[in-house]
Amino acid sequence: MKHFAFAAALLAAFGTAPAHATTYTVTTTWLEPQTQPKNTVFQGSFLYDEATHTVSGLQGLLSESMTGMNAASMVWLPLNYQLQSWHDASLGGTFAAVFKNGTTATFCSTAMCGSPTDDWSPQTGLAVGGIYAGFPVARNNAGNAYALIFVPDNPTAALTQAQVDKLAYADCTPTAPGGMMMGGGMMGAVCMTGTSLAGYGAVGTMDGYPVSQTIAAAVPEPDSYALLLAGLGLMGALVRRRQREA
Repeated sequence: MKHFAFAAALLAAFGTAPAHATTYTVTTTWLEPQTQPKNTVFQGSFLYDEATHTVSGLQGLLSESMTGMNAASMVWLPLNYQLQSWHDASLGGTFAAVFKNGTTATFCSTAMCGSPTDDWSPQTGLAVGGIYAGFPVARNNAGNAYALIFVPDNPTAALTQAQVDKLAYADCTPTAPGGMMMGGGMMGAVCMTGTSLAGYGAVGTMDGYPVSQTIAAAVPEPDSYALLLAGLGLMGALVRRRQREA
């Protein structure tokens, strides 16, 4: 029995995922009518626990469609902090939001929002007109950005239109060198956002709105396969040794 316990511990050490948890990749796209052919795109990955409908470790890159001469030269912002997540039973899935900064303060500082718990949501962005309220001058702008995705209870299922309508993003960071604006948000004091009329009552600040999202199970790297096979091989050797000793 102790051999099997050792083998299980060995497999855990080789990085096998917890029970029910799977790594997925996600690509979310917002159509930007005013920056065609460039759109806002989020490409990332996350861990999903099917037993609890929990999304964790969401991170990725958000494109800035106002930057670069073409789609290949757009600036991509790293979003590494998943700070919000909740399950919506009526829509049949889990929302998760990942941020550029380690705080949710996006449209306003928490003290200036009028709501101490919401300084980032699409509704807050619409309420202030996409302006980073509470950051009255460029140097005080927190320079945050986020992407809000939706993971169905069956993660790889195609999203319904109602689910797509709730996808959103906001980019209040200064435009990178070579872009159209420096010092404030993507458009000075205005953040660049993407929301749908059906989901939130208005489209984004440059008419951007969500059009698609795809989620797929992540393919393990070759090194991961090699480690797993090595662990299974050692486990088989332990089993054969135990059989000889019996």
